[in-house]
Amino acid sequence: MQRRAAAHARDAPALAARWPADFVAFDILQLDGQELLNRPYKERRALLEQLFTDHALTAPWTLCPMTTNLAKARKWLQTWTDVSGVEGIVVKPLTSRYLPAYRG
Repeated sequence: MQRRAAAHARDAPALAARWPADFVAFDILQLDGQELLNRPYKERRALLEQLFTDHALTAPWTLCPMTTNLAKARKWLQTWTDVSGVEGIVVKPLTSRYLPAYRG
């Protein structure tokens, strides 16, 4: 990905074909020009899931898996950290609003 970012515009299509990128979404902050920052994560996640459903999005678009089951989350953390490109998990309270520039 870094090579693609540093490439000249004329090289970008070839590099994109050689090193394709995927987009993994776990939250949505704006939809149809409407800011969603003050909505709870549970509502934002439902909107994101609906967006994937409405547009039948598939690779390279990926909806990040989500669970409220602690045992399942622990299993994911133990097994998915060995997968290339997976760096960890995101934990968010279902009732939390999005706080820009804040890591909670």
